[in-house]
Amino acid sequence: EIEHDIDMCARLLTMTQVNHCGSSCGLAGTTAVPWTKVSLKDAFSCHFYTQRTLQADQMRLSKDFTAWHLSRIAGVDIRWTANLADHLRFVDHDQAVFVFHCASFLQVHINMNNSPFPECLIQETLNTIGLLFPSHDDKTTRWLKSLAEIDPQLMRCDSIERHKLRFGDFNYWHDRLVILKQVLDDSSPSTLSQRWHDRRNCLRWYTFWIAIPLFAITVFFGIVHSVEAAVQIY
Repeated sequence: EIEHDIDMCARLLTMTQVNHCGSSCGLAGTTAVPWTKVSLKDAFSCHFYTQRTLQADQMRLSKDFTAWHLSRIAGVDIRWTANLADHLRFVDHDQAVFVFHCASFLQVHINMNNSPFPECLIQETLNTIGLLFPSHDDKTTRWLKSLAEIDPQLMRCDSIERHKLRFGDFNYWHDRLVILKQVLDDSSPSTLSQRWHDRRNCLRWYTFWIAIPLFAITVFFGIVHSVEAAVQIY
């Protein structure tokens, strides 16, 4: 019982699922930070470490790398989470990504003394949120405003100019960002809605949408010609 109480206090303090001394308290399917025989700060330092093993195809972060594009073009389900350890975790079989949406919590912690989080983790997390949810993007802004359950501060996290960000600027979330970018790059639209929103290749987009009315006109005149031929026979 006392282990569960400690876990609860740690979660409230850090907005992170914690597994203290093997306690089983918490939601199934979530990532938990192991915490045994060390301070909470040391436990977090062991869990949140530099992860830069994956190589990005491009070092530059393109302007279409947003949560809106992941959702509308790649068909990725954006799942909000209040567990920082699950932030940007991609679930392949569900085609879903978890996004830590408690931006107000991060903004409070960024200048907090004696923070249990590793140095720069909070700022880097805010940068990933600003990257995926740019406030200057009208589509993203309208989409977020339609969602009542998220922190409104989510739309105010892009303090760093987007064109200055590179994959190399991220240490803790680097590999998870690379995976998401690869998912977007490898995606191909399968529905008309996805094709309409996918304007990464303008030539291909114009070719497809010009071909549709031309095809419809061809079919229409083909039907008209067939009807005229049938009338002449009779």
